[in-house]
Amino acid sequence: MQKYSTTANADGSEFGRSGAAPDLDTSLSLRESTAQAAADPVVAAGLEELAMGVGTAAEAAPKTSNNPTQVPAFTDSVTSNSQSSTPKRVLKVKCIEEMVRNSNNNMTSWKPPFDVEKGFEGSLKEIIERAELLRAPSQSVPVPTGSAPYGTTDELFARLQEAIAALTLLPAQTSSLLSYWTIATWFIDALPIAPGLGIVGPPHEGDLTLRALRNFCRYPLMMTGISIRVLMKVDWRIPPTLLCYEPNLTKQMASLLGCATTRGYMVGNDGGYKDFYGAKTFYLGEEVSIDRTPRCSVQVNVNPTTAPATQNASRLTEATIQDMQNRLLQYRLKNLVKVYNSDFDACGLTSDTRAIANALGACVIDSSKLQSELIALLTPVENQRQADRSSSLEAVMLEAILNLAHAGKAQILVGEVASEVNRIMAARVERLHYSAKTIGHRLKKIGLSTRRLGSAGRGLVMDLATMTRAHELAAVHGGVGLDQEENNLHCPLCIENK
Repeated sequence: MQKYSTTANADGSEFGRSGAAPDLDTSLSLRESTAQAAADPVVAAGLEELAMGVGTAAEAAPKTSNNPTQVPAFTDSVTSNSQSSTPKRVLKVKCIEEMVRNSNNNMTSWKPPFDVEKGFEGSLKEIIERAELLRAPSQSVPVPTGSAPYGTTDELFARLQEAIAALTLLPAQTSSLLSYWTIATWFIDALPIAPGLGIVGPPHEGDLTLRALRNFCRYPLMMTGISIRVLMKVDWRIPPTLLCYEPNLTKQMASLLGCATTRGYMVGNDGGYKDFYGAKTFYLGEEVSIDRTPRCSVQVNVNPTTAPATQNASRLTEATIQDMQNRLLQYRLKNLVKVYNSDFDACGLTSDTRAIANALGACVIDSSKLQSELIALLTPVENQRQADRSSSLEAVMLEAILNLAHAGKAQILVGEVASEVNRIMAARVERLHYSAKTIGHRLKKIGLSTRRLGSAGRGLVMDLATMTRAHELAAVHGGVGLDQEENNLHCPLCIENK
């Protein structure tokens, strides 16, 4: 990485740059500046050839054979502005190497002078530092430099939510849910699960959201091309927050990462075994199926809003990002034990949505307001999951089984279940048609084992155990088949599981 020293300019400002402090010539006129530009080494014939190896850069600027005059490393010039009569001072800074070709048609490098208006020196420094950090990405990870007062939990949350909304242009509800998840990344070691986050939407918005979260998560690592081999190389002693761009996540990898939301599942190869437990978020593409979403993950949609086309996402300064990192660190230091001992329970939610809510809610200490708002945010998520379950093939199968059982059938052939499934599908204007073989496999998958019923084929014996199992599964899948209709009006199991 280039080292920068600072030198006082004519106006007393400082600017970091590589090499020794150059002499400043503030007497250059516009005509002199233009003449210097005309003596550009790229335009001049005959660049001195420099030997270059892979990954190395020439330290000295190439000399011209036809013009012995060297471009100053750091000079001032004055330019006019068509919009204003006030001339602007322009600094010429030699700092970034460019690939060029000399008169002998050989590749070499050269540090040309860049024009920088007075007052914008810091922007060029940021460009240089960002380019250098790409070669050492671990050095660019946002981490605290210390701790800083954060005020109250509500104040910290509001500051974080406002920053995420400005960076992503997402509505308040979405940016709030992202804020709950971001705060939770600072307490993964105190939580029973590490809630995952699935991002769904256009690629640009997905990438924008990942980059926004990177500024505020605990020890964030942006990655793509996730595999077991890649994860084995990560140092999990201080679990990082993985921010993954994975629009083609496979079912197998989704299952593995879902297991990593809880402790104890070991994954190994020739390099040994590791537990990948930790906070993770994934951009999953514009559409995603349930089986490609890691379990214990909350899904957010980042489709563009109706914001004006002229509105652009904000850019945060490094100082602002660092300040938030330091505030979040102090919030962690003050509340780690409190989060561990939290008794918050989102009892109004069910299944894994409740587990996610309990983990996220435990991290907003001493704020019943934020905990209530979290439940309100996750209730539509729960409703959508229930809707997805109630329209799945498994749900339609259970509805078909209960229809036949309530009609008085003591034994139901798999072929009869398939016929009833297809009838229900047709009534819902679905064109899908399922065979008895497919239905038989799905019945086994949900725990309803078939047996041979004589020469007619395989099917279900609707004894008390099977009826109880079918009713319990129907309740889990949105209550399909449990409505109080004529056939099941007096079914005690329907009333119990309603």
